[in-house]
Amino acid sequence: MVKLQTVEFSTCLKPTEMIRELRQIVVNLGWKYERIDGVRTVDRFAIIIPITQLAKSLGIKITTGPFSGLEMLSWSHTPGSSGSLHFTSWCFPATINLNKFESLIKIWSTKLSRQPWKWTFGERSVIGYFHPVFGKSKKFYKNLGFDVKSKMWPIEVDVDLSTDFEEE
Repeated sequence: MVKLQTVEFSTCLKPTEMIRELRQIVVNLGWKYERIDGVRTVDRFAIIIPITQLAKSLGIKITTGPFSGLEMLSWSHTPGSSGSLHFTSWCFPATINLNKFESLIKIWSTKLSRQPWKWTFGERSVIGYFHPVFGKSKKFYKNLGFDVKSKMWPIEVDVDLSTDFEEE
């Protein structure tokens, strides 16, 4: 049995855009993929009582290439009375080097239409301005090496995804 690693974080972008950009990378590199549709269990708070709900998730599973076995799922849910939070979860076999995985995340992030850690004032106000998800997302991207204080976007990242691999 293959040991799996999971990385989960939030972004300010809708799941369809997150999936579209990863699909473009996979297609451009000539790898094959499968679509994944599913549901995730999420908690929604009504006053002080957590209510368990299901959120539809979209995803991609890479079936060939150096990232074979990697799955990316994205979903949105409304934790309170209004405003959606968007999450993505990346699950990959332990055989994929963590540094290579971080390279893929960096390339994917730079293809997104705006900084994935930067919610607008309006988005933050609707969700709750001091929600902890905003800080966690910013910290995740800062640990990847992004300048989270910069207003420049898109940026160029000097990362190489080697396309040389053995077909099994």
